[in-house]
Amino acid sequence: MRRFPENLKPLLLVLFILFCGCSSAFEQDEDISLRNLREGDLMFVVKEQSNAITDATQGIDGLKIDHVAIFHHTDSLDYALEAIGKGVVLTALTDFLNRAKGKEGRPLIAVGRVIADCDIAASMKRALCYLGRPYDHFYMPDDKEIYCSELVQKSFVDHHGLPVFHTIPMSFHGKDGKILDSWIRFYGFYHREVPEGEPGTNPGQLSRDKAVKVAYAF
Repeated sequence: MRRFPENLKPLLLVLFILFCGCSSAFEQDEDISLRNLREGDLMFVVKEQSNAITDATQGIDGLKIDHVAIFHHTDSLDYALEAIGKGVVLTALTDFLNRAKGKEGRPLIAVGRVIADCDIAASMKRALCYLGRPYDHFYMPDDKEIYCSELVQKSFVDHHGLPVFHTIPMSFHGKDGKILDSWIRFYGFYHREVPEGEPGTNPGQLSRDKAVKVAYAF
């Protein structure tokens, strides 16, 4: 077997490093956008005005994010798999984007792509199993009912079957640390306690998770 000359080995090492660097740069520059959605991409809905959810949570780069859906592609159609008021449903992507349009007529969507180890096929299979599950209006930790970011958190797993996203203590408070009046009134109307600190998740938190790379252009 022929061996490489000793004087060429440093050159080969340099070429290998350059190749790896170019590959990494290519991955970093990949198009993450509504024009190039991939199965399992996360679509974060950004609001122009604050609401009870955005006042109590924080989105990436300070964006007011109050909803998240999962992109799902079939043989002929594109969908947003999401948990909304009528439950976990498949919404035609065009309808989802129209619903998310801002004042200037453009969809206010930040696209997130999972960059950590993730078994997309298994994750989507798990997410689709929740179709028809009622919506959780009270954001409780069990999964008898389910809310938007909970659908993502419970569905996405790595290649060992472990969760990609973890729960955090739920936040219903403002910057001063006090529970917001809007949430006190909401839960009080139903004679419930605000589940402050209970394990859960929110779309803003998911947008800031290190497992996701987010891009947007409004």
